Amino acid sequence: MNTGPSPTTDLPEDLVARCHANTIEDYRAFARVSAGGAIEEAPGVVIISTGDSDSMGNPAFVTHPPSDPKAVVERIRAFYDSRKLPWILIAFPESRTSVEPEAVRAGLFAEGSFPGMILHPIPSATSPEPTGFHVERVGTLERLRTLERTGCLAYGKPYAEPDPRWLEAPGVSLYLGYDGDQPVSLAALIVAHRIAGIAYVGTVPAARRRGFAEGVVRRAVADGREQGCDASYLWATPMGRPIYARMGFRRILDYEIWSAPGTPMPAAIRPS
Repeated sequence: MNTGPSPTTDLPEDLVARCHANTIEDYRAFARVSAGGAIEEAPGVVIISTGDSDSMGNPAFVTHPPSDPKAVVERIRAFYDSRKLPWILIAFPESRTSVEPEAVRAGLFAEGSFPGMILHPIPSATSPEPTGFHVERVGTLERLRTLERTGCLAYGKPYAEPDPRWLEAPGVSLYLGYDGDQPVSLAALIVAHRIAGIAYVGTVPAARRRGFAEGVVRRAVADGREQGCDASYLWATPMGRPIYARMGFRRILDYEIWSAPGTPMPAAIRPS
C-alpha cells in the first residue's frame, strides 16, 4: 500500500481524465501493431492484449464501477484464457471497491497500489545529463532488440524477440540511455490526449543510483513537450517513485492491480 502524503486533488477533472485516457492508449498503441494484439471494450472496461508473454503487456482496465463485477472479471479471464496469455487487472480508483471482492473470489493475486503521478506544467528547462551519459531514440530493429534486452535486465525477466512493428506504433517513441557505449536505461513516450505518457522505465541493476533513469525520462518528457503536451503522466513502481518525485511529479491517485493466478508481475517492480 502507498504511504506518505495524500494524493493531490486540486487538478481539473479534464486533465485527470486525459491522464487516464493516455494510460490506456499506451497499451492500445502497441496492441494495434502487434501480431497478437487484440482490444475488447465495453462500458467501463477495456481489455487489451499485446501478445506479450509478460503479464504487464496484457492489461484489463476497469475504469468505472461495473453493474455486475463478477461478470466483468469472468469476461476478462475468458478473454486471456482463450489466448493462453498472462494478464493483470487494473482498477481505477472509483472502481476498486466494487472490483476487489470479485478479484479475491476469482483467486487473483493482489499486487498492491501503484501511484499515478503527474508533471504539470512541463518545465521548459532541462537538467544536465550525468557525465558520459546520452540518450538515443530507437529507430531500427537492432536497437529495438537492444532496448528489449536492456528492459529484461532491468525488470529481471527472460528475453523475448520484440515485434518490429512496435517501431511503427502511432504516437510512441522508444529511448535508450547509454553510459558511454553501454545501454543502461530505457523509457517509452506515448503522446496522446496532449499528455506525454511515460512507460517502460528501467535501469540495469549494475548502473542504478547514477541518474540514468532520470536522464532518459527527462528526454522523453522534453520530447513530449515539443509535441504539444501540457503535462506528463505515469504510474510509478516503488523503485521509480522517488526519482519522479525529485523531478517534480506529484501523486494524484492510486491504481489497484491484481495479476492472474500463477503469473505475478516481475519482482523488481512490485510493492514490497
